[in-house]
Amino acid sequence: MSQPEVTTSRTTRVALAFSVILFAASLTQDAFCVSGICSDWQGWSVLLFGALGHTSWFANPLLLASWIAALFARRLPAMVLSLAALSLATSFMFETSVITNEAGMANPVTGLREGYWLWLASMAMAATAAFFARKMPAKL
Repeated sequence: MSQPEVTTSRTTRVALAFSVILFAASLTQDAFCVSGICSDWQGWSVLLFGALGHTSWFANPLLLASWIAALFARRLPAMVLSLAALSLATSFMFETSVITNEAGMANPVTGLREGYWLWLASMAMAATAAFFARKMPAKL
């Protein structure tokens, strides 16, 4: 006799969708300001080059792993991964400078923009998805 098919809860899927949408939206917005200039660092450029300059970038692979864990209704791994991602992402709030050029010179962070807050909201929504992650019997 075969096992009944299972799927993730609807709440988890909706929260995951919102998390992905917020993340995608963050890529189109400015993330932070350095030396008073706010238009040079959109989310997509931080995603591409951010690993070179700051540890908070590593929230991105953790976020992806939490999405996958939540999608497969792996509640505990999804919670741990999403909260780790949220913690790393939040740590950028306390940075006073960041490397923004090839020379490796740090510039002062003078503000956080919409892209950063959308990115952070994406992490929070991933944690919400993880909280509700559980297997549900598939409906016929």
